[in-house]
Amino acid sequence: MHGRLTVRTHELVFVNIFGEYMQVMNGFEVVEVLDSRHPNFKKGDLIWGMTGFEEYTLIITLESLFKIEHTDVPVSYYTGILGMPGLTTYVGFHEICSLKKGEYVFISTASDAVGQLVG
Repeated sequence: MHGRLTVRTHELVFVNIFGEYMQVMNGFEVVEVLDSRHPNFKKGDLIWGMTGFEEYTLIITLESLFKIEHTDVPVSYYTGILGMPGLTTYVGFHEICSLKKGEYVFISTASDAVGQLVG
């Protein structure tokens, strides 16, 4: 959501780079299927991915959605450690940073969703 906000003289202003004014905001969340005509999803399934922040959403494209198969962990984990912050942490730290034994890393934003997972 940082990309949607900018600071101007001590106030937060919406920066409209994601769509038309007054459109539904999108983000990562866990949703429950209420009805489906798709063979991979049925009523009651839990899905994680990019959807609209609204009470009900009609989903037409499925490329950014993943069915939650492992419900032995709290579903809230899918918006945190198993979601975007966790994926960003893993790729950034293990794939891009690729630290070797004896090397150090400074995490300047250790209090945000990604930084706290790296630490």
